[in-house]
Amino acid sequence: MDDFAYENLGICYWNGTLGPFNVGVVGTGSMLRVLLDIIYNEAFREFLPEMCLSAISDTNPNEPLPEDCETCPIYPTYREMLDAHPEINLVVEITGDGGIAARLRQDLPAGIALIDHRELVFLCGLHDMAVVKGHYMTSLDHQRSLIQSIIDEIREDIFLLDKSGNIQDLNRTVWQRAGIPRKELLGRPCFEAARLRDGSTFCSQLDPVCPFHKTLLSGRKEEAMVTRVNGSGLLQYYRLYAYPIFDMRGQMSHIMVMHRDITERTQREKYQQQQDKFAIIGEISTYLAHEIRNPLYAVGGFANALLRSPKLDEQEREKVQIIVEETRRLDKLLTNMLNFVRPTPGPGSAVDLVAVCRDVAELMDVGYGRQGYDIVIRAADNLPSVQGDADSLKQCLVNIIKNSIEAMPGGGEVVIALAMDGGDVAVRISDTGTGMSETELDRAFNPFYSTKADGNGLGLPLIKKIIEEAGGSVTLASRPGQGTTVTLHLQPAMDVERQDREGTDGI
Repeated sequence: MDDFAYENLGICYWNGTLGPFNVGVVGTGSMLRVLLDIIYNEAFREFLPEMCLSAISDTNPNEPLPEDCETCPIYPTYREMLDAHPEINLVVEITGDGGIAARLRQDLPAGIALIDHRELVFLCGLHDMAVVKGHYMTSLDHQRSLIQSIIDEIREDIFLLDKSGNIQDLNRTVWQRAGIPRKELLGRPCFEAARLRDGSTFCSQLDPVCPFHKTLLSGRKEEAMVTRVNGSGLLQYYRLYAYPIFDMRGQMSHIMVMHRDITERTQREKYQQQQDKFAIIGEISTYLAHEIRNPLYAVGGFANALLRSPKLDEQEREKVQIIVEETRRLDKLLTNMLNFVRPTPGPGSAVDLVAVCRDVAELMDVGYGRQGYDIVIRAADNLPSVQGDADSLKQCLVNIIKNSIEAMPGGGEVVIALAMDGGDVAVRISDTGTGMSETELDRAFNPFYSTKADGNGLGLPLIKKIIEEAGGSVTLASRPGQGTTVTLHLQPAMDVERQDREGTDGI
């Protein structure tokens, strides 16, 4: 038999062409209660023609009639019932007496249909099946509502897809974030509903890296990790899962895909990885400082002495000059490594961040102002001072602005915007340079990772270290060809001493 489909209904059951049935019942008993349920129960109206109980005959005085029959006309014999009710066009015999059934077949005219007690057995069986089915449907609806409620409360995005990648169902998180009613998304490709946290598009087509494709081929659970850049240029991490759904025949009919945002977890893991790297770098730097720097000074000193000797010819002097420059480069690398692992001065004191930014802008303008670079400061009114070390903050700003300038080789504008963001003072340094790819965003804060030929990869990691040790945080937003924004979140300096004095005066 073919799989169930609603369009197959209507082949074997009543199709609406028959008029209503006026029923005359011959006999009483348990079958009468079943017959009354079939006549009056709304659950059967969809599958049976309209029926109405007209009268009852040949009742058994020892069997009480159901309440539904108390107002129904009752007759001693079926002949009297038929004479009194010419509208009857269906007689149901439930006496169990074969003689009465035989006489009914002889006496009934062609316009009146007959169902005897043997045929009613099948009708009773179908009635019981319908009752059981209704019970299970009610239970199934309850379970379905319960499961749907649970799925709707899950924060992850859940899609039930057919094998073409079209949506068969989804949870509330998805359609609410997409801003499209659930019914309108059914049957559409999944990428039309998938969104990032800020509502921007997750993908513009069925992504080849999505585990949906692997599950479609393997028939097993598959997963993958992907990165996305949101509408603000911030990097996000997602773990995608695909689960096969099998039908009763064991064939895969659907695939459930789940998007889990793991950005916060990945950030914690990367932070811990950086801390581990810092510890290793600290040990290496200490070793280098003790074991390499002293002989490096000796090599540099002798090279400088040789460079001053008048006995060297031009070719020898060039070679010694290379030695001097390389020793200086190595010494600079050692210094950078030691500065990177050396603890910062601590929380510091109250720093006028606007004044620091202006000093840095003035300093950078001296070197780059005539080369086509414009450094603009936009500060909100009445900004509080921040907790930190002024020299360290200057170092951070100089490094960030230098990176911005290097990203705009043809000149451009660097904007330093200062404003309150929640309870923090936020400094946003934005450029219109080449921007960064997802891979570069992912590795930007890794020590020793650099896209520059002469870079040591300690600039952004050192900035992050300084700001975080001052109680703040750093975020990086960028898109290829659309520039980069580095945001420093710093804690406002609190007037703790004045509070202490006021508390003391009030005692």
